[in-house]
Amino acid sequence: MHHSKVFLIIMVMIVLFGPIDLLHSESLKDFYFNDQTQLRHNTQTFFHGRKYFFLRSGRALMILQSDKADIGPAITYWLFDAGTPSQSGKKSKAFNFNPAKGSVFSSALRVIIRDVPFAPFDEQTRVRWIAEDNVPMVEGVWWADGIRVTERFAGLPEKETFHRSIFLEGADLAGEVEITLRLMMPFGNCTIHDAVLSGRAGDAPVALTVSAGYPVRFDAKAGLVDIGPIKVMPKQKIRINSFLLLQLPAESQSSTQIVKMAQALLKNGDAVDLERAKQKWASMSTLQTKDKVVQEIYDHARYSLDNFATKDGRINAGYLQYGSEWIRDGSNTALGALMAGNFEMARAMGNHMLTKMITEAGATMIGGAYVNPDREQLDQMGEMLHFLRSYVDWTGDESLIRQNRNKILAMIERPLNPVFLDETGMVHNRRDFWERTFDDAYELIYQTYVILGLREACKLAPLLGAENKVERWQKASDRMLKAMLSHPDRALVHDGRLIKRRNVTGKIADYFTGYGGTVYDCPQKVTFHHRLLPDATQALPIAFRVIDPHSDLARNTLEEMEQLWNARWSGGGYCRYNSSSEPNQVGPWAFATCFIMRAQHEAGLFEKSRRALEYLYSIPGGQTGAWLEEVPATKGTTLWDGFITWSSGEMTLFIIRHYLGLRFEDGELVIRPALYPGSPPLSADIRVRRGRLHLEIQGSGAIKEAIVNGKTVLPGTDGAIHLGRDDMSGTVVIRTQ
Repeated sequence: MHHSKVFLIIMVMIVLFGPIDLLHSESLKDFYFNDQTQLRHNTQTFFHGRKYFFLRSGRALMILQSDKADIGPAITYWLFDAGTPSQSGKKSKAFNFNPAKGSVFSSALRVIIRDVPFAPFDEQTRVRWIAEDNVPMVEGVWWADGIRVTERFAGLPEKETFHRSIFLEGADLAGEVEITLRLMMPFGNCTIHDAVLSGRAGDAPVALTVSAGYPVRFDAKAGLVDIGPIKVMPKQKIRINSFLLLQLPAESQSSTQIVKMAQALLKNGDAVDLERAKQKWASMSTLQTKDKVVQEIYDHARYSLDNFATKDGRINAGYLQYGSEWIRDGSNTALGALMAGNFEMARAMGNHMLTKMITEAGATMIGGAYVNPDREQLDQMGEMLHFLRSYVDWTGDESLIRQNRNKILAMIERPLNPVFLDETGMVHNRRDFWERTFDDAYELIYQTYVILGLREACKLAPLLGAENKVERWQKASDRMLKAMLSHPDRALVHDGRLIKRRNVTGKIADYFTGYGGTVYDCPQKVTFHHRLLPDATQALPIAFRVIDPHSDLARNTLEEMEQLWNARWSGGGYCRYNSSSEPNQVGPWAFATCFIMRAQHEAGLFEKSRRALEYLYSIPGGQTGAWLEEVPATKGTTLWDGFITWSSGEMTLFIIRHYLGLRFEDGELVIRPALYPGSPPLSADIRVRRGRLHLEIQGSGAIKEAIVNGKTVLPGTDGAIHLGRDDMSGTVVIRTQ
């Protein structure tokens, strides 16, 4: 429709019906925006300028959405059951999603002034993480006429309850203004129980209540709560508290319990819950630096990590995308939780994986299922063993290992079965790391993780009662590494670089045909020439120091990785592999970029590592701690995207292990800082076993000396500070040259 005609219609409506708020009136919104456009833009995960924040309370998961495009209110949320991964696989499965409207617009706050309903307007709304007494919460700031509106969202510990504080400030008022606040349930036809509005959000019982010193009016049929009238004076500040409760699991039919919980909150407030939250977050590891990128990457990732897993350790490996579980994603997410000092989450996840995701024969879960040996992901044993060994080192808790001895032993032994391991000493099958199926071949990353897993198994052998297996495990690991690097005709090295894959025939797996693709505009649909090399997983043997990160082999391999930077786009970031072979998601991947960044940092390529870190900070996940799997580079892939918990784990792992240089080696805590050149001093308060390590690093550069609990200690021949069991708590000040 021509703009002049739109204007004429609007003017006629104003004459007939009076002044209308063009951006926030519900009646005009249906006219001004195309319903199908709203449906598509609100149900797709990726949208330019859109950010997401994860909050969890018990099993209840709230994903806050912040928008910069004017297709609806700028602050909305989606409600899920974190204990049911399949339910959080799509936005349209959210409890509060209204299929008739194609949105969750009912979750937005309205401020009504003279019958004009204001909601957050996209371009002028600011949403961010804040922390009060170390407790993270999400804050949104916007304007309703001359009133500055601040909303703060937090999840109460283990109660399926979200606290929404509303602050009103007459920041730009010339005189008194009378307003009404409106909160809405997802759907109407509710029930009123003594200041509590209850109903259902999809399958889940839900309740809404408000603590305010102002009149509160409930409309059960419409499913809304009006607070007011509230008189706001210039510069005056007012606070209103509201609570949204879910009853999970959703199969529960009675709303009696949820109403009682809401009434208890009205009577007693949430002081006890906030104190529990303070204690919980005070136990986590923290970092203080004037390097904003490093500071916020770490903080935002640790905030989000805590909200990914339920109390019993379940996660959806790809929120708003996969709706399922993998051992690899779980292991790396749990490893990231360890690096955040969130030992409780790490243990819960470890226990869940060991008891629910591994068979007695040692097979590991892939996408919520188990597959034929030809398609098993042989990296998963190594990822799980690496997490378990790290867990024991960081926490001192041996119970996970001792209680699950038989399954762990079966998992260790599984890749050594002749169905996978051949005369070369390497493992092989048809599935690659990225879950495509090719000819039978040796995959570099499978060798890397099996080598790593066997090494970790040797360290855990006393806890497993398997000392008699150490020699065999060590020999198998050494033989695999030797074959990987120097087998006469099947080594995974070519022209001085690591390669991704070599067929069991000896042919390098690179060019291929016949893999159909899944999205209409992906390379495998529109072109005929597809390559596998290079691949981001080629960086992981370097990141894990399976090969020397300062060797020519490592440098040559990382040089080849640069082909993946800005491969078919211009905004930065590394692709997961050669873009010509993408069957769906063309674009830079967050955790693939992390693989390469970690390897670059280990190799001392700080300029490249910093570029990758700043890229990861610049995309929406840098501000929220929840990274999309990739940033789409084609239109078709905007509908095929979600949040990978693994990526957040990679961020905390990078900061603690690679940047601060904290890792365990042979039972000692080793500190080998690798700050960026010119970095300011930093301090960190790190949770280690039953104590805490307060670490101060005076700047970048090699270690000159350290003051360990008042005693001067010189670096070892490896340039690192080694702390024995008695020195892992206390204060360490590192002086650099």
